[in-house]
Amino acid sequence: MQPWLISVVLVTILTMTLLFLLSFDSLEYQEFGLNCNYLSESVEKEPYSAGRYYLGIANSFIKFPRTVKSISFIEDWTEGRQGPALQSRTKDGLTVHLEVSFQYQLKFDQLYTLWSTLGEDYEKTFVRMAIEQLSTSTTHHNAHFFFRNRTFVSMEMHRKLDGHFRQHAFAEVPFFQLRTVHLPDAFEDAIRETQVQEQHIQIARLEQETKKVTFATEVLKAKQAVQKLQNEADGEAEAILKKNDAYCEQYKLTQQLQVDGLESVVAKTSWGDSELLNYLSIRAVREHPSSNTMISL
Repeated sequence: MQPWLISVVLVTILTMTLLFLLSFDSLEYQEFGLNCNYLSESVEKEPYSAGRYYLGIANSFIKFPRTVKSISFIEDWTEGRQGPALQSRTKDGLTVHLEVSFQYQLKFDQLYTLWSTLGEDYEKTFVRMAIEQLSTSTTHHNAHFFFRNRTFVSMEMHRKLDGHFRQHAFAEVPFFQLRTVHLPDAFEDAIRETQVQEQHIQIARLEQETKKVTFATEVLKAKQAVQKLQNEADGEAEAILKKNDAYCEQYKLTQQLQVDGLESVVAKTSWGDSELLNYLSIRAVREHPSSNTMISL
């Protein structure tokens, strides 16, 4: 065999081996991928998960992150972050600055749709979508609502952002953080003063309720004291009444016995009225204390 032919065969073998080796591509555990053919400029619709695959000559993966990625809008932003705090207006026209961050995750079964719609530089579109959705959300509530219902506002923003990303960004937003809400200083000062005054009002109401309870207790104690006096008076009156009734019964009995005795005396002595009266007079004088008796002669 001619030397030149041997050289051609060796070069061919090496070339084929190199092309065969270059036809493999791999995806790390934290990556998804789409098979792209750079000669035909076509992309397979079926996505690939982590692993090493034989793709063919001039094929390689367009890689996407499998893990959660973060986008932040904060005041002290640096290169690599997506931007400064968002500025918008509330429903009543006040300027509001929002520091927010959220985490998105691409949907495996929609990778081709994501690539064909937004391209490989999809995150820039995500940032614009987030700015538009979050800025719009601030216009639904007034400044006072923002100040008092931050948790509700955060949940509402998360819900709307996640819904928009699922529908238009072929991704989901599992986590959302509303870090700070900056309203105009004059408004925040007025709100703080309002809260102080509300606290004073609340304290005054509590003191008023305490005094009401105290006074109600005193009234109840006075009613109980009156009831006690009334019960004692009723008892004393009943005792006096019973005592009087007993005395009257005793007196009536005594008088009846005296009448019976006098009738017996009259029956045995044949006294008349004048003799009986004289007897009673003598008896009355006899039974009267001598120290209290005065006789006129």
